[in-house]
Amino acid sequence: MSKKLSKLIIALVVVLVVLTGCSTTIALNTLVPAKVDVGGYKTIAVMSTQDNARWTRPSFWNSAVPFNSAVDPFYFLSLSLMSGLDFGASGTIVDAATDMITKAVDTGISYKVIPPSLTDAYITVGKSNGNLRKTLMDNGVDAILKTEITYLFYDEYISQDTDWLSSKDKSGKTYYKKRFYFVQQYGISISYTLTDVENNRVIASDTFSSDVREKKTQIGHTEDASGRFYEDYYTITSASRLIRDLIKEFTDSFRAELSPHYVKEYFTFFPNKPKVKTLEAAYDALDDEKWNVALTMFADEYNKSGHFNAGLNAAILYFSNGEVTKAMDMTQEIYKKSGDSKALDLYYRFKQITDREGAAERQINSTEKIGAGGASADLIGF
Repeated sequence: MSKKLSKLIIALVVVLVVLTGCSTTIALNTLVPAKVDVGGYKTIAVMSTQDNARWTRPSFWNSAVPFNSAVDPFYFLSLSLMSGLDFGASGTIVDAATDMITKAVDTGISYKVIPPSLTDAYITVGKSNGNLRKTLMDNGVDAILKTEITYLFYDEYISQDTDWLSSKDKSGKTYYKKRFYFVQQYGISISYTLTDVENNRVIASDTFSSDVREKKTQIGHTEDASGRFYEDYYTITSASRLIRDLIKEFTDSFRAELSPHYVKEYFTFFPNKPKVKTLEAAYDALDDEKWNVALTMFADEYNKSGHFNAGLNAAILYFSNGEVTKAMDMTQEIYKKSGDSKALDLYYRFKQITDREGAAERQINSTEKIGAGGASADLIGF
């Protein structure tokens, strides 16, 4: 392992202690590579998201909301509502997608991100002079990220549920309680294409889709045998707000796909088994976040008595301190002595983390555009 990578691990350790019963857990902030090899691309321009969806939506817009077949016509007048599909929803949703994608890829770790406002200006100039590719290259753009909403679904209706377990009202009459709901269903798909500007090649493309979500808001009920409608206190969430909140859930997917980033790895310390009284102070030191004190105690006990769990705890603390080679050597030694799979599992966790950090470091420091071997792109098509 390079000294540089070892120092990187030390610098990026974030310690979080979680006490759950007798166990203590430590969390390390570790670097992982993007799924798409972005090595060699030092400046990526992000376009504003385009709305190319043929909205699957009701035929109404700020008009009365329809009823499903379960609603008793007796309540139609009481249940008259205006649509939650707000004017300007498309623009609001596009802005939300643009903002989400920009923040997702702009981690500040691997490449510089040119914001959509400037990217869109470059595209306007490039199209006007007939050479978009040259305009982007003259402004230092290595790759351009195009995103579009390819599918957008929104529907709404009023429904009725009947509780077939009978109740009695204040007069003692039997009735079946009815509840009325404003139901909103919605979903979205967002696709991206990352293009190498210099080589005019598609680096990667994909589509992320949500499932169809449903929000039910109770708007009224009955509470006696007369069947009288009682309105509930409620607030209708606009369609744009629902979909905007849904878009935020794509953040992790875009970040994992296109940018080296940090994730937390959690390690739970092994218990004092077989119990050694002198180790109790080491566990107290963990609880008090006195890491070096705990490390010394665990390591000393392992070297003195061969206490496997003490050795594994020492290995975790060595790893968290950036002493990666020492941690991995210790787990291998413990496995050879004990044959305990816990030591081998810990070794491979350490190896996985260091391998990922190595891959991420290569992406960050690479000058070779490895991802430029894709299909030919048409930058004029932007």
